[in-house]
Amino acid sequence: MEELDRPPSPVSDFSDDTDDDTSLPDEDYLASRLSISSSLLPWKRHQQLLAEANSIEKMFSEKDGKVRAAMECEAVFESEKKRLGELKISQEEASSKFDLIRKQVEDEPLGLHALPKDLVDALRVSEKQAMIASELLRAQNKTVAREERVYLHAQHEANVAEASVEKFADIVGDLRKVSEMEVAKRKKQVERNKKNEVVSAKRLENRQRDRVKEYNRKLQESNNLAESQKNTARELHKTSSKRITVTSRITNGSKKFMEEARLAGHENRIQVALELKANTDAISAALKGKNERNAILQRKKEQAEREEFGTILKMGGNPYVEFKRRDVKKKAAKDEAREHERIKKQEAELADRMVKDDEYNRKKEEHLKRQKEYEDAYRGEQGREIIEARNRAYLMEKTTNNTDLIDPTRRIFNIEPSQVTTIKDASFGLGYNPRKDEGQLQAVIDMVKKKYPKVGPGEYSRLIPKKVALDDDTGEEANSVGLDGLLEPKSLPPGQDALSIMNKTGLEEVQLDEMSLTTAGAASGVSSRATTPGTAEVATRAFPKPQLTKFEKDALQKAQARQKTRLLSGTPQIAGGREFKGQAFVAKPDTILFKDFVLGKFYKRRILLTNVSLTFNSFKILDLPETVTDFFEISYERPGRMSAGMSVLLEITFMPKVNEDIITELSFLSSTGPFSIPLHCLTQTVAPKLNTNVVRFDNIVMGERVTFRLKVMNNGAKSTMFYFHDAATGKRIAPSEALTAATVAAAAAGSTTPGESEAAGLKSRSPSSPEGEQETKEDDIVEYLKTEEDLLAQAAAVGEACLEYPAGLSELQYSTVGSVGSYTETYHDITFAPLSPGRFKEERVLHFDHTEETIKLTIVATSIKVPIYVAEPVVDMKCCVYDKLYRKNVVVKNRGKISFKIFAKPPLELQDFVEFNPDMGFIQPDVDFEMKMKFRPSKDILAKCGKYAIPGKEVIAVPILVQVPEMALPVYYTLFARLTTGEVTFNNNVIDHGNCFISQSSMQVVKMKNNGRLPMRFGFVNLPKEVEVQPNDGFGALMPQEEKDVCIIVKPSSAVYRDLSLTVQTTMNLSSSIRIKYQGLETPLKFDHTVLKFASCCPGDKITHSVFATNTTKTSQTFEFAVPRPSQSFLRITPNVETIGPGATCRFEIEYCPPSSLLSSQEDGQAGDIDVTANDQGEPDNTEGDGKTEIEEEKKTGTEEDNMREPAAGLESDTLGSLKFFEGEVKKSYREDINEPWSVHSRWSLPCFVQGSSSDVPPIFIDVHTTLVKRILDIDTAHLDFGQLAVGQTKVLPLRVRNYGAVQAPLIPSGLNSTGPFCVVNAIRDVPPNDFQLLSLQFAPLAQGVRSEILTLSCPTLGKTLTITLKGKGVSPVLIVSPPGTTGVTCTGTAASITKIDQWATDASGKGDNLCKHVLAGDVGKSVLTLCNSSVFPLRYNLQTLGVVHENFNSKDCYDISPPEGQIDPGEEKNLEVVFQPDHERIWSYKFESKIEVPNQVEEHVVRLVGRCWNTQMYCVGAGGSGGGEDEEERVLEEMENRFKLPVKLKGVEEVASSEVGVQDPKREDIVLKFPKDDDTIEKGIVVGSIALNDPKMGSNGTFEIVLDKESPSAAFFAATPDKGSVSPGQEVQVTFKFTPPPKPGQDGSDSGSIEVGQWTKVLANVICKGGYKPEGAPDERVFKVLLIGYVNV
Repeated sequence: MEELDRPPSPVSDFSDDTDDDTSLPDEDYLASRLSISSSLLPWKRHQQLLAEANSIEKMFSEKDGKVRAAMECEAVFESEKKRLGELKISQEEASSKFDLIRKQVEDEPLGLHALPKDLVDALRVSEKQAMIASELLRAQNKTVAREERVYLHAQHEANVAEASVEKFADIVGDLRKVSEMEVAKRKKQVERNKKNEVVSAKRLENRQRDRVKEYNRKLQESNNLAESQKNTARELHKTSSKRITVTSRITNGSKKFMEEARLAGHENRIQVALELKANTDAISAALKGKNERNAILQRKKEQAEREEFGTILKMGGNPYVEFKRRDVKKKAAKDEAREHERIKKQEAELADRMVKDDEYNRKKEEHLKRQKEYEDAYRGEQGREIIEARNRAYLMEKTTNNTDLIDPTRRIFNIEPSQVTTIKDASFGLGYNPRKDEGQLQAVIDMVKKKYPKVGPGEYSRLIPKKVALDDDTGEEANSVGLDGLLEPKSLPPGQDALSIMNKTGLEEVQLDEMSLTTAGAASGVSSRATTPGTAEVATRAFPKPQLTKFEKDALQKAQARQKTRLLSGTPQIAGGREFKGQAFVAKPDTILFKDFVLGKFYKRRILLTNVSLTFNSFKILDLPETVTDFFEISYERPGRMSAGMSVLLEITFMPKVNEDIITELSFLSSTGPFSIPLHCLTQTVAPKLNTNVVRFDNIVMGERVTFRLKVMNNGAKSTMFYFHDAATGKRIAPSEALTAATVAAAAAGSTTPGESEAAGLKSRSPSSPEGEQETKEDDIVEYLKTEEDLLAQAAAVGEACLEYPAGLSELQYSTVGSVGSYTETYHDITFAPLSPGRFKEERVLHFDHTEETIKLTIVATSIKVPIYVAEPVVDMKCCVYDKLYRKNVVVKNRGKISFKIFAKPPLELQDFVEFNPDMGFIQPDVDFEMKMKFRPSKDILAKCGKYAIPGKEVIAVPILVQVPEMALPVYYTLFARLTTGEVTFNNNVIDHGNCFISQSSMQVVKMKNNGRLPMRFGFVNLPKEVEVQPNDGFGALMPQEEKDVCIIVKPSSAVYRDLSLTVQTTMNLSSSIRIKYQGLETPLKFDHTVLKFASCCPGDKITHSVFATNTTKTSQTFEFAVPRPSQSFLRITPNVETIGPGATCRFEIEYCPPSSLLSSQEDGQAGDIDVTANDQGEPDNTEGDGKTEIEEEKKTGTEEDNMREPAAGLESDTLGSLKFFEGEVKKSYREDINEPWSVHSRWSLPCFVQGSSSDVPPIFIDVHTTLVKRILDIDTAHLDFGQLAVGQTKVLPLRVRNYGAVQAPLIPSGLNSTGPFCVVNAIRDVPPNDFQLLSLQFAPLAQGVRSEILTLSCPTLGKTLTITLKGKGVSPVLIVSPPGTTGVTCTGTAASITKIDQWATDASGKGDNLCKHVLAGDVGKSVLTLCNSSVFPLRYNLQTLGVVHENFNSKDCYDISPPEGQIDPGEEKNLEVVFQPDHERIWSYKFESKIEVPNQVEEHVVRLVGRCWNTQMYCVGAGGSGGGEDEEERVLEEMENRFKLPVKLKGVEEVASSEVGVQDPKREDIVLKFPKDDDTIEKGIVVGSIALNDPKMGSNGTFEIVLDKESPSAAFFAATPDKGSVSPGQEVQVTFKFTPPPKPGQDGSDSGSIEVGQWTKVLANVICKGGYKPEGAPDERVFKVLLIGYVNV
């Protein structure tokens, strides 16, 4: 855009010399005008005045811009208005033409098909043209209205701006003058500062020159002094060499002594650290194993995810979201489990607290309860009555007969307390008292047991016989023996388990089995059988022992088995209420040991056996096993029953007879159970043992020698030799054989710990190939890499020569044979002397003579590298450019524990190219020492390196030695470098752009190539303002041997010829230049924007931008736009061709509308992958040369699934493949591997061709940038049709809003009318990423008609807006009632469609075969009302009663319609049952009206029910109509009805109630048949009928007879036909009355001039009905009266 000119200032320019200028502005006046405070300092007020001046100047500029904008808007408005007039004319012409043709068509009598085809086509074309013209006119009206609003707004803004600056118009010149004065003042100050700085710079330059001269002088003096000191040092060196030779002998001895001390201290430190190291290694190995397992699990998981990745993609899911969901779910499960544990813990704590609180509350309540009881007891103990009651209860408790008065008559002479109370007397314990019965004795025993519940007989229980009940021959139970009442069930005496009753006379015999007697004898020291005193005598009495029965024998065997089991398991011992558990006797010592016995000798051992039970105990020695019982004798003094704590001494004599070990135990049997003492007898043998089974050498430095002393012990009585055997093969190792180097290497190779040697590390270290060698041939790469490896191996071989083992030596050295004496120990040395780092493990087995026992020995050795080493065995200098200086820090490390001195000297091959600084130093332990190495290669370095260089490849690998005087092994490292050049070349050094418009840009592509092997960065520096270099503004990087396209863009600023030079600077500190030439031209058309960047949109969206073009020439210009690839660019410009007058401006609209068909392709996973050959920088195809575009490289390197999909519809790859740069470029952005969303970025160049331009003048271009993205926010449908819905009803439809983005999408609804029929019923929440939200939209029509609204959902976060068109139709329900109704007035006075039902089916079937208007009292009449729903939606109805309904005697309605409410589906019918059930006869008909209430119905429907009720089956009424009579209900008012009418049975009550209130039942009136006066042809009639009863058996046929009043003279004028007859139930008979008056005068031929005189005559006719049903007590016949009235001439 052109820069706007400022308004002219009324103040003229002024110069620096303003002293004599009389037109200086008055700053005080200006400050007051601008409301600047006068209290400010002068300088501060001046600064504020300048700020206000700048602000006002800016306001004037903005005013001019707004004025010009208003003028432009006015021009656009007038243009659109003019176009509106043209469109109106075109529309009128099209409409008139269409009307003319249509009139011709309408005039055709045969119709449209009879017209010619040309006329029909012309009609259709004219109709289409008229519609298009109308649509264009409508659109133009909107455009004119919009432009008018824009113009008015712009004019308003301009007016406001002019008004705002109007108040400053008089001072704007002064303000500009103030600003210019300030600028001049500042320029003057800058000139003065510049002069002062030049003087200061010259002064500093002179001073610096003097410093340089002084420095050179001092440097020369320093060099002279250094030369003299060097000569002196040479003389002193000779003297010191002699002195050093003398003192070296002394220092060597001291050094040797100190070295031995150091080694000893080192050995001690190593031994101390061995255990710590072993623990550390174990923990490290465990951690490594755990980490390795975790790594394996992680790799398995990643592998499973990679295998599942494609499956999830094919299923339409997001693998990353799925995997993340699983991780989150797993973590959530863990968190949930942890939370459950925490909750359980809290619940347990809460339960514990609740239990404690409950316990506390319970105790508190108990305490309060006790206190209350104490208080109640205290209160209860007060008073005489309470005390007497307590005494009475006490006496009743203590007396035997439970009485409080022992001798009320005082007749007993002496009262003995033992007779009247339960107490112990002298007979207690004897078991007999002649003065007490069994009940009193048992009461005393129970009292004692209750007093001492836990005390039993204890050890005296054995004296009390056990109560055993045995049945005698008679089957009666025997009496108990002794004081069995005092025995407890578990306190049985040992040894007594059988008690038998011998006979009924009371003779008893106790038999103890053989086992019990033997046990008792053993406990007492007697081995023979014994009996208790007296039992033998009893057994030898005259009574023979009876023979036992089979049952008794079985019982005896079971009892003996139980006794044996009890003796083996022991009897529980209880003393003082405590039961003893455990071993009753303890031996000291606890093991009987006879060690190293010899055959023929006797050995004795004594043990002390102590009773540790609670009370008395005894033991018995059981026999030893038969195999060893003859070797032992046991003697001891039999102690009998031993009290607790007593001991006995046992002496065991061992007499060995076989030379074998005896391992057995000495068993005992005690009263509480068995126990045993181990018995071991051991022969003389060899018992070898090692102090350790693992020999470790941890972290032994290469070159050191360490010895481990293995302790071999023999705890046996025999001396032995031991030998080393291989654990794997079992073979014995020869005495001279040691661990070979091959075995060490094999062990190291199989170890998982670090075991690679230094040489192996040097061999395996080789630098990777450079990144710029992808284009080299495969065979050359293999040969090149192989040559590098050989070169590195050759350099590493220099250091490997120092690491070879001498012949016959290995790492481990030890003797394979040794000896050890009896009960002695010896040391066996194992030496470890490594020359390579690693871990060595050897499994050995030690075999011993005179025994088969072997011991496994494991030798584990770990050696570490030398203390001094170079951190990088191969110092890789990467790729170096000739004659460039490179620096590298060579880090030397010390992993030892002392400091070392090192020297660094370059080899002969690198003396001219490598320097070290410093070249000597001391390395402290665990401290890195850095030597700075300078490397400056030249092109003759390859010749000097010789064998350490690769001919023709420019690669060197030279070994360099680091000298360490105190270390035997040398330290080598390799210097590796690739050499290259750093030149950059261009394919064209002169670029001619030709003619270029000053508002346009011209671009040409130059190929730039890197000839070196190093990547480099480049940049076009000091570019002229007319030149631009892309990409990246002329900055970038070139890979080795890469050729890259660089776009040189020229943007002329003026119409002149230019010849420029561009400078390219690289990171190699090299520069080159390119020559640029072009000719600038003035553009005939000027666009306000030449680059349009459309907002991103989705398929199916539409974006429009406006561009203004101005004709800058003095002639009219005609131009035409060409849209490149319309089917792929989706662009359209309107107007396409236009002519612009001189200085005029035209507006164009550029529309971008990608078709919605891309959306389906996008959802199928195919959209967006556009196959184009233009790269990301817009470069054209390059089918020749080595350069390739980025997209082509991406196609080669990417997978087919990610980068080679089919293009979307409308974006065919064959057409876009030929896309040229001047047409545009298309880039896709879609990578599933990095989770990048799908998008298509396009740039299209729209050329504008100006008519009359020469061929060498290029077109004018407008660049349009578009972005097509995947739809992030989407809905299921943009049009939601609710269909037809009843007014007042609601309908809800779901709408799904999907969010395909990665962020949450908040939705803001708008556009719906708050009082309209549409609304959103649920809360609109944010849509989560990759999820959806359901919206419930409701349609509730308030009136009939079609309703439509637009719902807008805006998402400010995503910048998206969704529009949904809502449509629905409100309709009213349509209800059809059958029978159909007629319009009438209801009982409430409202108009409605009334459906009348007065026919009732009263027969037994109730199907309505015979319908009648009359029903017998008590019977039921039925009818059917049909409701039909002709709407398209369900219809609900409800019946509402209108008016007052006459009730039956039971207060119920006589009418019932069911169901009274319900729903009718669309198009369905519903039958309602109508029931008429009156219970009494009345003059009037029973009438009932019910309104059918339907929501929002247009017409109201009312059902009117009419029926008559009779007490008898026969009835008579007027015929109705013109031929009927006037019925009685028409002549008697219903209000006269007796409201106190009761049933017939209560007739008397009714009469009494009516007489009291003065109300009488109205009488029935006659049926009146009145004949017309002048027409004797009219017949009147009545109806006589019989009601069809519900129960046909109750009724019968009836008869009727009509009798005229014969006494009346006019009776002859009336005649009834028929005058009698019979009526069947359900039938009616029409009786017709005819009136035949006498003839009038003159009718019979008499004189016609006489005067006519007549009168109305009346005759009463009785209709007598007989038969049929009649209620009980009613007469047999019923008479209905008919009054006949006729006019008779006199």
